[in-house]
Amino acid sequence: MINSLLVRLGPLINQSLSATVVIISGSFFLYSLARGFRNRVARTFSALLFFVMVTYIGDLGVSYTDSLSVAAMWMQFQWLGIAFAPAAYVHLSDAILTLTGLPSRGRRRWSARFLYVLAALFLLLVLTTDWIVRNPVADPAPHFSAGPGFSIFFAYFVGAVATSMWFVIRARRRSLTDISRRRMTYLLIPYTAPALAVFPFLLVSGQAVFSPTVFYAILILFDALLVVMLTFMAYPLAFFGSPLPDRLIKAQMLQYLLRGPVVAIAALGVIIWTPKAGAVLGLSGDEAMPMLTVVAILLLQWAITLARPYLERRLIYIGDHAEMRRIQELENRLLTNADFHQLLDSILTSLCDYLRVESAFVASISGNGPRLERAVGLDTGFHAELEHDQDLSTEAINGTLPVPNDITSSGDVLLWHGFWLIPLHVSVNQEPGYGLVGLLGVAAPNPDGEELDDEHWSVLMALASRCAEVLQDRRLQIEVFAKIEGLLPEMGESRRLHGVARYGGVDIFTTPTEERLAGPDFAQRIKDALTHYWGGPRLTDNKLISLSVVRRMMSEHDGNAQRAMRAVLQQAIESLRPEGQRSMTTAEWILYNILEMRFIQGRKVRDVAMRLAMSESDLYRKQRVAIEAVAEIVMKMEQSTNGADQDPSTSKNTIST
Repeated sequence: MINSLLVRLGPLINQSLSATVVIISGSFFLYSLARGFRNRVARTFSALLFFVMVTYIGDLGVSYTDSLSVAAMWMQFQWLGIAFAPAAYVHLSDAILTLTGLPSRGRRRWSARFLYVLAALFLLLVLTTDWIVRNPVADPAPHFSAGPGFSIFFAYFVGAVATSMWFVIRARRRSLTDISRRRMTYLLIPYTAPALAVFPFLLVSGQAVFSPTVFYAILILFDALLVVMLTFMAYPLAFFGSPLPDRLIKAQMLQYLLRGPVVAIAALGVIIWTPKAGAVLGLSGDEAMPMLTVVAILLLQWAITLARPYLERRLIYIGDHAEMRRIQELENRLLTNADFHQLLDSILTSLCDYLRVESAFVASISGNGPRLERAVGLDTGFHAELEHDQDLSTEAINGTLPVPNDITSSGDVLLWHGFWLIPLHVSVNQEPGYGLVGLLGVAAPNPDGEELDDEHWSVLMALASRCAEVLQDRRLQIEVFAKIEGLLPEMGESRRLHGVARYGGVDIFTTPTEERLAGPDFAQRIKDALTHYWGGPRLTDNKLISLSVVRRMMSEHDGNAQRAMRAVLQQAIESLRPEGQRSMTTAEWILYNILEMRFIQGRKVRDVAMRLAMSESDLYRKQRVAIEAVAEIVMKMEQSTNGADQDPSTSKNTIST
């Protein structure tokens, strides 16, 4: 009974497993490409997987046709993978050996190129002649007969795979750490899987006497083992040449494997086997198959979502549970800029609805005075009106606005342009006293001067407290981001070194810092940082924070990247300041005056142009020269920090207007 069942279902099982090999090889082919085309190991492994995928696509084509002539076309197509796989093997092993610090001196590189040319020649001979293969045969499965030149191809195939294995063995011997040596061992165990997958065994065995039961049993066992070996081979190769920490590589591979190949294989199984099962049960399998496929995909996605955290804890984050929990909790609690704006919009909308007023706004307080964050029911011109009110800016900056304890009724609020202004204060570091973080403006609910009742007043003050908390949380988050951005360059460098330290890569340890940081857009980065001088994402640009002079300054400012970057820019600007009493009209003071008024004071272009008695177009031209001067000084400060002899202050008189 088992024999008859195996003979009857053997072709279908073989088709399912062949399709599974296509899914596995195709999935990891795409995964390796996604890791980065510049990664030579990933690139060459992708090529090898591509040839395996092509071979099994051809195998599927052969299994689905009843015509021997059509099967012969698919078998010729298979030879694209069969011919080129050995060359890809040597190419891959050369990349692995190079990664361990033993680059090719020409012989390995030219050998790989020669093998690719030889593979193309073999493929051409298969397509145009009978010298390699000939006379397609139908039993026990469609296959070619060996031609007179097949022995030469056999020697090429075996020699290339053996050479490739020898290169990997050499790479393993060169691995100095236990982890890298263990991963090389993991790689060697399934290393022959792609070769076994593409080699045309029926060409060697011919029409040997196999019972159908034995033939399909061997074929099914071989394909199932091949699926496992290909997956096992992709795992260690994912670590080669990658700068990511091991836990991230494992997490990415686990998620990709579960969401991609596993779901695809399950859906394929439902598509293939539902019609057969329906026939056994007396149901219409073809009609039920689409719905069952959708159900299988949804159930698997649901199960993966539930099981993935558990699998990651058990397989990846072993011993790091507490740290990962803190990282995930931090991610859940952080607000993006859009979240921040949505929260303020919700508070303002609720406030307007409750007090039955048409407009309200929230402004934050910085070194330049009030800055409008969000508003409801106000036109675009209100932004400039708020920021140009000098009296309000002076009171906000000097901290002379009333604190919460001084505001006990609506009669105590400030009246400004028809708005009630409520200063938003928060406790500073759990110490006595309050810090001003912003202003809440509400259109006066009672124009006739009548005060709000206690209930409305308590709601207003409660929502004002929520606004203050949101602004303070946002300010604290910006400071956290600034510190993290200050650490990111060093963390990124450590991660990059961690990646190459697995298997060699000494060149990366000796690359000069200036070559990695300097670029043609450096002046533009300095301009962006100056534009965000009093706070903003461009002030802590990664390339600028990577500078040694900024990192040194961070040690003097408690690790705060924003204050460190401001200190460097201020030092560069001050180095442009001429000696003597300041003048607004003297040519030698022009650059300094522009930088100081435009970026440190934060004045508008029109105000600065009027103050310096020049046109706006002339101001923009001289501002560009001034920014280039600052960029040059910052680079000289960097060189001085790294041990250069040149004094950055000597550049202040080298640029003319």
